Amino acid sequence: MTYNRKKTGSFLRKLCRITPLAPTRLCFAIASLFAPFPGLALETVDSLNSSILVFTLVLMVIIVGGGLIVLLLHHLDSSSFRKLHASLTYMPIAVAIIRRKDGALLYGNKSCRELLGIRKLGGRYLYPDEISAQMMFDFLRPFPFRRGFRNVSEELQLARGRTLKLTVSGQSVRYQWQSAWLLFIVKPQKPTPATKLEQEQRVFQQVLNSLAELVYFQDKSGHIIGTNRAFDRFWRGRVSEGVMDDEDNVKITNTSSHTWTTAPDGSSRLLETNKTLLIGDNGEAIGTLSISHDVTDWHEMQESLKQEIEKREITEQALAQRNTLLDSIMNASTDPIGLYNEHGIYVGCNEPFARSLGFRQEELLGKAASEVLEPDKWELFQETDQQVLRDGLAMKMDDYVILEDGTPIWYEVVKSPYRDPTDGTAGVLVMARDVTERKMAEQQLADAIMELQEMSFVDSLTKVANRRSFDEQLRKLWHSHIREQKPLTLILCDIDNFKAFNDNYGHQQGDFALREVAKVFRSVVRRETDEVARYGGEEFAFLLPNTDIRGGEVVAEKVHRHMAEKEITHHYSDVDTKLTVSLGVATIVPLPTQDYGDLVEMADVALYKAKAAGRNCTMSMSDSDC
Repeated sequence: MTYNRKKTGSFLRKLCRITPLAPTRLCFAIASLFAPFPGLALETVDSLNSSILVFTLVLMVIIVGGGLIVLLLHHLDSSSFRKLHASLTYMPIAVAIIRRKDGALLYGNKSCRELLGIRKLGGRYLYPDEISAQMMFDFLRPFPFRRGFRNVSEELQLARGRTLKLTVSGQSVRYQWQSAWLLFIVKPQKPTPATKLEQEQRVFQQVLNSLAELVYFQDKSGHIIGTNRAFDRFWRGRVSEGVMDDEDNVKITNTSSHTWTTAPDGSSRLLETNKTLLIGDNGEAIGTLSISHDVTDWHEMQESLKQEIEKREITEQALAQRNTLLDSIMNASTDPIGLYNEHGIYVGCNEPFARSLGFRQEELLGKAASEVLEPDKWELFQETDQQVLRDGLAMKMDDYVILEDGTPIWYEVVKSPYRDPTDGTAGVLVMARDVTERKMAEQQLADAIMELQEMSFVDSLTKVANRRSFDEQLRKLWHSHIREQKPLTLILCDIDNFKAFNDNYGHQQGDFALREVAKVFRSVVRRETDEVARYGGEEFAFLLPNTDIRGGEVVAEKVHRHMAEKEITHHYSDVDTKLTVSLGVATIVPLPTQDYGDLVEMADVALYKAKAAGRNCTMSMSDSDC
């Protein structure tokens, strides 16, 4: 008998998987199988015994170690909660633990039970009737579990229409091996009148301290009863110097004074102080309020401005003496002419120029352009002025002005650089020409062109698109649909027996019928991209982009229905006593090798079939039918 080691090993592995024997019994069973081969059986059993023993020991270590870890974690969790329970029980604020997954109440301390009416039954905690676990789950669901939340206001609806306003804060915890919310619940206290008054006083003082002005209050006797931070910082150690002395504080009216003094940094400052009488609720004077502004910069600016004005007056006088000829030319011109220097100060102009800006000539001279022009116009003019001065080239532009009497005027403005030969200063020469009539003529011409274009694309009788507009639109849509490979639908429409209508009712009534039919067609199409056109005589066309054959048939059904509702009488028709139409619907997904004439031909064939079928009906064709 031969022995195959590979087959025997496979057999032993299968036997270990399926044999529910204890390790010792398994060894005896294997040994009995190999009884005819004593040497081989002993070797196999020893090897198997060693493997099973190692496996059993590892398994026992894993089971025992896992059990110890579980017991340790349970002990730690229980110990930590006992400590937490001892702390939470006697807390003066309401504390509750809510299971995260369903909002169930797991714990509520004494304060929580008193505030919300929570009941404790054995080891369970029960919500009051007004609160359910689902309500609590819905309230907590929006908040981030990891970060928690703070001071969220919530209003609880109680029995008999009562409400309870609460402030809730929460954080995530682990309780009884479950994810839970630890909630801190507080009932907001209503502020007492004294607290409100203190809050108002604090807010008022904060407002005063945020002011840069120096503020102080005096009672009727002149004693200071309040100051702000800016006052204390400026007059530190010398308060008496910053207080205005009056013999009778209660008889003063609103006064203003200017005083030079020394700032804490040693610089000289000019203060403007306004003193106002304070009146109580019963109408009698209770003291005064004084506010001081630092107007040193304003004063220095005014002084500089005065000096600038003086220099400007001298310059203007010199220019007036040296430029008599220029003044004569400017005053003789009916076109606006003005001069201003590189600083934007008007140094010369004629009356039409000043009038265009809403001033008289003597009023405008010496003023800055930034003061005269509107901010947006000044910003635009300043850009062009800088370009003229920088490049030394003239610039032309249009300007629109409304005079004081409401007259609108268009000016063609030319700006040129100039340099005063006396002192070499640069400036801008502005010459304007009234082009209002030209602008009006251009506008009238543009309106006429627009009207002509509209007339050339709109049928004068029905006010829908004409054949020319239809052909142009079809050509554009054909090429766009080739690119997009979208279906394009055309509906050709013919009014049934319209010649008999004209012959019996007259052409005037026929024109009226055409207009009414066009109104019906315009009411059917809703999209801006759709177009209704008068194709010729009593024929109309619907051009429907991005529309398949079913969409075209829906539009055709609406046309028949609306025409029936219109009830235009036609007793001379061999179809109906009312005016009816026949429709041919054609749809195609155009290819580069095709022409839009193919779509028109398909719609024409479909219309012919509708007429042949007895009129007052719709026939359809698509490229799949070809």
